[in-house]
Amino acid sequence: MDDDKTRIRPATVLNAGIDDDRTTLLRPIHEALQIDLLDAQGNQIGHFSLSAPISVGRGQDNAIVISHEVVSRHHLIIKAEAGAWWVYNLNSTNGAYIDGRLIADREPLHLPVLIGIGVGGFYLRVLQQQTDATLVPTPQTSAPSTTEPLPSVHRTLSQNDIEARLLAEEAPPDMGDYTMMARRVIHQDRVKQAKSYKKVIWSLLGVCLVVAGLATYQHFALENTRKLALDMFYDIKTLEVNLSQADIKLEESATVLEDTLKAINQEKLRISQEQLKTQQEQIAAERQRMRLERERLAQMKAKYRQYVEEANSMRLRFPTDTEYENQLIAKVARDLGESELELPEDFVGEVRKYIGYWQGTSRLQNSIRTVEQNNLLQPVVAALQKYGLPLYFIYLPLQESNYDIRAIGPETRFGIAKGAWQLLAGTAQDFGVAPGPLANLREFDEQDGRFDFTLATQAAIKYIRKIYGTEAQASGLLVMASYNYGDNRVRELIRQMPDNPKERNFWTFLQRYELPTETRDYVFMIFSAAVIGEDPQHFGFKFNPPLYPFKS
Repeated sequence: MDDDKTRIRPATVLNAGIDDDRTTLLRPIHEALQIDLLDAQGNQIGHFSLSAPISVGRGQDNAIVISHEVVSRHHLIIKAEAGAWWVYNLNSTNGAYIDGRLIADREPLHLPVLIGIGVGGFYLRVLQQQTDATLVPTPQTSAPSTTEPLPSVHRTLSQNDIEARLLAEEAPPDMGDYTMMARRVIHQDRVKQAKSYKKVIWSLLGVCLVVAGLATYQHFALENTRKLALDMFYDIKTLEVNLSQADIKLEESATVLEDTLKAINQEKLRISQEQLKTQQEQIAAERQRMRLERERLAQMKAKYRQYVEEANSMRLRFPTDTEYENQLIAKVARDLGESELELPEDFVGEVRKYIGYWQGTSRLQNSIRTVEQNNLLQPVVAALQKYGLPLYFIYLPLQESNYDIRAIGPETRFGIAKGAWQLLAGTAQDFGVAPGPLANLREFDEQDGRFDFTLATQAAIKYIRKIYGTEAQASGLLVMASYNYGDNRVRELIRQMPDNPKERNFWTFLQRYELPTETRDYVFMIFSAAVIGEDPQHFGFKFNPPLYPFKS
């Protein structure tokens, strides 16, 4: 308990004594209650012996003062009425409870009782004053009772002997009136305690049943929320694939229309204005449809994030560095088109290993410096945003070439990759970039479009978009594996998987196939760099998050 927040003011202790009137032999005492103040963990932090009325609250005019925000200024009061004890809830903000039940106005107290002050706040353990059951004898001057014979010799009884006589199942024949009276008092106290223990046991059993019920409900609620989130996630993926494919077709139609207009202008083609208008209207309608679909996609993603947050809120988590890093890994996976709700545990461990690799080299720091000094990120992000692709693909040329515009790869049976995106001559040409006359030599060539960063970026991202909408099924990690030319077997393995996002994703690929070492390193290096890029300072790097200026 924080001493700065909770201060208990000592209450006036009632010294209950024996009535001076000795004309009555035995007299019960009912003027006070014993009250133990407990914290939320059940630790005793105060003890009081008070006479009614007993007020409890934050105000200094209460009998028991608890200076804490959970306690109202005047929270509750305990009174004696008509021979019974009553507790009144004084319209407190956080309520007063008995056995987890809110005291609406007032309730009689069946002592002993535990009164809760607020939910998870403080507790009052209220008991009858210990002297309630103690019968006080008045000294006698008459001769001893004949029922307890005088001993012929002086007997010394040990504490164990006394306890044995008082607690024996049957009274010994030589037990006197006073000892019998003490046995009756002990028996009555035992009966009361047994009843109290039974109440406590039943209360604990009830609490256990409630906890078990809540745990069962939480389990089913978590599974239901998780299923809803997964269903929506794969609906999103299907829509992303459809949009990517439609975008490719729309671009092809626009190119055909542009070529048609050029031919008409050069009088090489005759076509009616009606036909031309129809084609233009079709393209405009398709663009409008795709715009609406992208808006629907954004709404679905927002709803999906809500489901994921609900699912995560049902899990017990602690704000540690490990948990924070796990959240970053899950975020990058989600934005790259992989379900964080199905994130394999060994995948997280692998990502951490590759983060450690980046931390052991200056390569990432130097590459980001190159990007910043040459303002290379703007055209990459603009192209990715144009086609609705994950922005984390900015780390792909970092892995390929460290963003070296004049990079030249090794000679392979597929050719020589060149430029920051390490495009092969054939791939570059397929996407509108002409290789130079030195394409087959490991030499820099000013006429080679792959060394023009803007042109190479346009071609590379068009290529990524094609993979994204076809064989990769909107899985960013499968795109990376496909883009890597270390082993074309990867692309063949991907094509053998079912043609839908639910069954063609990186998690399924990892379960079904053994990823080649080169491709494995390639994917994990890019992914771990993206995780670091979310919070570089947390991982010990001295640069700002590269994507921060481009996030809305």
